[in-house]
Amino acid sequence: MTKEEQLQLLRAQRNAKLINSDWTQSRDVSLSNDDDWKKYRQDLRDITKTYESPDDVVWPTEPSL
Repeated sequence: MTKEEQLQLLRAQRNAKLINSDWTQSRDVSLSNDDDWKKYRQDLRDITKTYESPDDVVWPTEPSL
C-alpha cells in the first residue's frame, strides 16, 4: 500500500469517527462534557498531522455520555 493510500484509509477511518460524533455538536444538544467532545473531535481532525499510517495511530478516546 502506498503512503497516499494509507493516508486515504486513515482519513476514511477518521471521518467515520467524526460522523459518529456529529450529533454532539448540534445546537439543541446539551452535554455536561461538551468541551471534552470538542477536544476529541479536534484530536480526530489533527490525526493526519500526527500519523501517516493507520497501523501507527493511537485513536483518541471518545468521551462518555
